[in-house]
Amino acid sequence: MQNKGASLGTAEPEPAPAVPAPAVPAPAGPVDGAPAGPVDSAPADHEPADEEPGRDEPIGEIESALHSLARSLRQVRLHDFLLAEAQANVDRAGMALLYVLHVDGTSLRLTDLAEQLHIDAPAVTRKAQQLERSGLVSRTRDVADARACRLQLTAAGRGTIGRILAARRAWLTRLLSSWPESDQAEFARLLRQFTSDVDQHLGELDV
Repeated sequence: MQNKGASLGTAEPEPAPAVPAPAVPAPAGPVDGAPAGPVDSAPADHEPADEEPGRDEPIGEIESALHSLARSLRQVRLHDFLLAEAQANVDRAGMALLYVLHVDGTSLRLTDLAEQLHIDAPAVTRKAQQLERSGLVSRTRDVADARACRLQLTAAGRGTIGRILAARRAWLTRLLSSWPESDQAEFARLLRQFTSDVDQHLGELDV
C-alpha cells in the first residue's frame, strides 16, 4: 500500500474507591506511664513524583490514534468500497503484491517479493499463482539463475493496481477536503518523517 495510514478500545473501568480504615481514637491519658503531651502533627515527607503530570499525554494520544487508524484501515468494508470504486477484484494480499511490483516498475524474484512483503516464500508463490491465473501477473525465468522465476505485472495487472490507487487517492482527497492546504502539507511531512523513523527502527531490529 502507499506509504502516504479506534482508540485503544473502551476505557478501562475506574477502580472502586478505597474504603478508609477506621479511625483509631487517641488514648485518653498517658500510656504505660508516658507523660501526656501534644501530638506531633507535622506532615510526613513525600517523595517528589518522578515525572510531571501529563508529561506523556502526547505519546498516549499518538498511541491511541495509531491503534484507531490501524483498526479502521483494516476494516473489510473500506477494502470492499475501494475495490468497488476501482472496479477490481483482488484480495488484500494480492493488492499488496501488485503494489510492490508497481513500485518496482520491472520484475522481481519471488524471494525478493517475500522479503519486501515480510511473508514466507511459499505464501508468495501461492498468491502469485492465483494472480497469474487471473491474468494480473506473469512469470519469466531469471536470466541470471535458471532455477529462479521473476514476476511482473501484465497490462491487466497494471490497469488493476492503477485503478485501485486512483480510488484510494480520490477517497483521501474527499476525506481531507475540509483541511487547509497548509495542514495537509504539514500532515504529509510529519507522516513521512514518522514512517521513515519506523522503517529505520525496523531495519535496526533486522541487523
